[in-house]
Order: sequence, then structure tokens, then C-alpha cells
Amino acid sequence: MDKATDAAPLRIAVCEDVATELYTLITLIRESRMPVDIKSYSSGEAFLSDFSPGAFDIIYLDVYMGEISGIQTAERIRETDTQVVIVFATTSEDFTREGYRLNAYKYMLKPIHFEDVVDSLELATIKRDRAQGATIQIVCDGDPVTVPLSEIVFVEASNRRSIFQMEGGMSYATLTTIDALEKLLPSPRFLRSHRAFIVNLDHVVDIDADFIMDNGMRAYIRVKDFRKIKHAYDDYLFNSVRSDW
Repeated sequence: MDKATDAAPLRIAVCEDVATELYTLITLIRESRMPVDIKSYSSGEAFLSDFSPGAFDIIYLDVYMGEISGIQTAERIRETDTQVVIVFATTSEDFTREGYRLNAYKYMLKPIHFEDVVDSLELATIKRDRAQGATIQIVCDGDPVTVPLSEIVFVEASNRRSIFQMEGGMSYATLTTIDALEKLLPSPRFLRSHRAFIVNLDHVVDIDADFIMDNGMRAYIRVKDFRKIKHAYDDYLFNSVRSDW
């Protein structure tokens, strides 16, 4: 049975001292339909008492809290964890400079919008996947094969098989359908661009009518969905740059 290590939920902390706003943010996170494991905290003190480096993939902090503000909480986080994605939720952009100093990835102005939540979750997913060196297990000619996600250029449906085109010219064929693989390969890094193609956007070097891959091959794009797919690719490029900050 094929299995993706990326099926592990995104580990999320939400620190917000207003109960209604805490509920709203958690609801928006769950509406993203991404696999998540959420812990909530009503103060910076409560969060810091439970925090340890590497415990979370993304932390949402309300800027204005009680004795310890979101900014002060972020300062404590950065003393031991320089990689976790920090997102501030606030009613004002007055602390933008502080956000840059603390390597915050995003400010979400209240009332929080669903699109901003999805953007932050996708960013955290990109950063986590690259750091972990995730893999997928497939069955090729009856034998299990562990395939690094980073080395997949694209997957193509062909003759009732799904063909993994890999870095260096290697390929693997599996009987698992491309529809099933779409659910296993993590978005936004992997994008279904056509009924017969799933593309690893890290390997795209250009886009015209189709994706041009870094191995010189082309991956088809559905004509009717071209604008939507190009927009998804542009968003991924933008978030990829931010994940390297």
C-alpha cells in the first residue's frame, strides 16, 4: 500500500486571549481541510510553559495579549527556535518592524480571512517538507520502493500505470492510479496540472502552454484551467522564497 510520510498533520499552536477570536481562527484552520494537530493557549505565559524547540510547525500569536504580548512571546521563541513559522494576528500593522526583526512570516489583520490562513498553512507545509526530506513508498514490479519527494520531477499516467519521472533520468512505474497519488503527494508542492500529470513545482523552470521541467521534459496543463494553474504556480514560487527567509 502506498503511503506518504507527509500525511502527518501540521503541528499548530494558536495563542489568543479572546475566546471568540481563538474559536474563529481554529475554525478557519480546520476549514482548510489540511491534516492538522492544533493546540490552543489563552496567554503567552501558558504557551511558553508548554513550548519546546521543534514542537510546532507554525505558531499563531495574537499581538495584543495580557502580561506577555505576542511580540514578547515571539522573542522568547526565537531564543531557541529560529525555524518555526510565526504568524501574528493583530488589529494593527504598528509592529511590522518588530515582525521583521523576529523573522515573522506573516501578519494577519483581524478580522482574519480564510485566504490568509490557507496561505500561512501552505507556507509552513513547504518549509516542513523541505526540512524533513519526506518520502513516498510505492510498489514497483512487485517490490516496495522508497522515493524521495524532492527527486520526483513529475508523475504521468500512461497505459494504466503511473510513471514517476525522477532526477537523473530514472523512472518508476506503479499500478497505483494517478487519482490516488494526487491524494498522497502533498500540495502545494505537487500540483495536478492535467488529468495525466502531477507536477513537482520545485522542478519547474518555465511555463508557456505547459510546464517546462528542469530535466527538459514537458508536463501538460489543462487548457481550460491554465490561468488557475499558473496562479497556483506563482503563489508557490512566492511562498517558496519566503520559506527560505
